[in-house]
Amino acid sequence: MTRLLLAEDHVLVRQSIRAFLQGAALEVVGEASTGTEAVQLALELHPDLVIMDIHLPEMNGIEATRRIRRQCPEIQVIALTAYNEKAYQRALSDSGAVGFVLKTAEFSELLTVIQRVMSDQKEPQNTKGVRTATNQSEDVPSGYSLTDRELDVLTCTARGWTNKQIGVFLNISDRTVQVHLQAIYHKFDATNRTEAVSRAISLGIVQPMTGATE
Repeated sequence: MTRLLLAEDHVLVRQSIRAFLQGAALEVVGEASTGTEAVQLALELHPDLVIMDIHLPEMNGIEATRRIRRQCPEIQVIALTAYNEKAYQRALSDSGAVGFVLKTAEFSELLTVIQRVMSDQKEPQNTKGVRTATNQSEDVPSGYSLTDRELDVLTCTARGWTNKQIGVFLNISDRTVQVHLQAIYHKFDATNRTEAVSRAISLGIVQPMTGATE
């Protein structure tokens, strides 16, 4: 039986996921409400799979995933997120997550992803609410070629995040964020982040801020 660890700070969401998975004959061996606790329990319990919320207290789910995968690479991680955006996909891929499921997905879709991952199909097929982390550079129109990291920074900028927030999310310094922004300005012939984001949105490279929250 597949042994699972749930990392989700919202108790009702966590309990709902647990009830569904146990009803599907999966064993939930532990629950974590913070990123730090998720890492600790993963190392103690050695589950087959961690269902990881991205936005957790103390340590975000991306960093928690990175630490779990670095210390226990046999543990698979599927991330839960409210955002279907390229920066998240890239960050999740870099952290070692095998894929992610949108919080708008049905429980049955989460189960499908779990079954595929545990049967060694590491890249679930794209279905409603389910995505895998892939290289996004090919999505950028010719003439506006961005590096993967520039695309990450641009996508976060389009959400209205500050340099500090982007740096924490992407695990880079504020100065590095600014360097990437300057490169983006040059490529888009923009003088500031507003102009760069506006141009990128008009080209379909990033999506405008929707105000969605975790």
